[in-house]
Amino acid sequence: MYRINDANISRCSKLIAGLTSVCLFLIFTTTAFPVSGPVHLPDGFDFTFAIKGEGYTMDEFYESYFSTVVASQKEDPYGLALANLTLGLVKQDPFYIAVAKSLFTANERLSRSRREKEVSEFAVKYTGSILSGSFNKDGGKDHTVVPVEVKKSGPPAKQFSKIIIGKSAIRVGKNSIIKTQADRVTRDWLQAYNIKSAPWAFSEKDTASWHEGKKAKELIGLTGAKVLTVWGTKVRKIGESWYAPDAEGVYRFEVSEDKVEHFPTTIVIDDRTAILNDTHGISAIAWDSLDADIVIGCGDHRGKIEAAYYLADRGVNVYVPTDRFLSSLIGTYTKGTIIGTAPVKKEGDGAVIGDQPVAIGVNEPVVVSTTRGRYPLQYYDTPHRYFRELEKYIGQAMNIIAVEVTEYGKAGVVVDEARKTGAKVIGIRVKSESEHDAVYSWLKEDRSRRAVLFHSAVYPDGYRLFFEFPQQTSFGDIHPEFE
Repeated sequence: MYRINDANISRCSKLIAGLTSVCLFLIFTTTAFPVSGPVHLPDGFDFTFAIKGEGYTMDEFYESYFSTVVASQKEDPYGLALANLTLGLVKQDPFYIAVAKSLFTANERLSRSRREKEVSEFAVKYTGSILSGSFNKDGGKDHTVVPVEVKKSGPPAKQFSKIIIGKSAIRVGKNSIIKTQADRVTRDWLQAYNIKSAPWAFSEKDTASWHEGKKAKELIGLTGAKVLTVWGTKVRKIGESWYAPDAEGVYRFEVSEDKVEHFPTTIVIDDRTAILNDTHGISAIAWDSLDADIVIGCGDHRGKIEAAYYLADRGVNVYVPTDRFLSSLIGTYTKGTIIGTAPVKKEGDGAVIGDQPVAIGVNEPVVVSTTRGRYPLQYYDTPHRYFRELEKYIGQAMNIIAVEVTEYGKAGVVVDEARKTGAKVIGIRVKSESEHDAVYSWLKEDRSRRAVLFHSAVYPDGYRLFFEFPQQTSFGDIHPEFE
């Protein structure tokens, strides 16, 4: 049984400093929780994978995470519960699980939000299962995945010699409603950012200044638009994959396995059902985004792109600055617009995403990056994917020269090949400073040279090329025009 000794009182006081009512609640309730013995994990879940993938040891991550929990001033019961849940799962310490259970219980009782109450209730049961080792088995009916039906038009009918890439645009006004994911926006558990704040608690000041959070900040700064995060997504394991529902509750969109089974903030209901707090990707947020003007989220998975199509087909604009699989939608035409790694620029009293075209000759040599490597090299295959899909769409061969990137941050080999062959168009993913410098020097030498950027808008070194060379850079537009 849990004992309130000096060591545990010290830890408790640090972890819940500033939450007097919650502290009192904990003191009167945690004595009932058995916290001796092991911390049990649900089958198939591994909360060390992502941490080790970032190069941390478990002890290093724990120390850094704990220090952030103690030092951070912004907090609420639910966010603090998630922080303790993460500590308990990473450290395998039942003390933190017991604290998390009490905090979830407090939030369930105190919150006026129906969704918060429901998820908190599931979280209380889940933390109890972690302590007892008794997890629920799904006893309900099995579900069927209903795939998204992607409709494409045929190739352009007229004769043409030029392909115009980058005319597509999303315009965002000051009254626009933006919906986005929680991960890398309101919170980032892996970077120990804002970890004591609830996933729904959006504020511009506390928004992550990287990836999708950075994009949301840009749009707020230019337009003053309202941003809401989508959280509490109930996902279902069907076969060997996880799926999120559409707005009618029909399971359609595959969710990256790691964003379910490797995230310690996931609330497990049973062996086939879970709730995502730190939602990541368009697939995890589409179900609650039909009322948005624009949705921002990750697009580096086929399920995320199918979800983007679902939203756009219903009139919602979608911005996926990480766009590895977006090219699969070349030839689709929807009510809303989907744009990948494109610049965000001021326009009147609002902003425009995209609208930065370049022209490419149909037979013009195009040097593009590709790779056979896995994470994190895999994103370098985005340019090759795009131009092969474009070639397939127009129904004729293009002069595509693929260059393999074998070392992360070293896509400068694409520029080297362009210099060697005399090609004036490259398709490249720019993440590092050295990659930026190689593309910058190449574009600077000749105004007729052009670079189509992919999967680059979330990285400062890649993103600034759009503004340094606005007449020579564009993005992987899925709505090319022809002349």
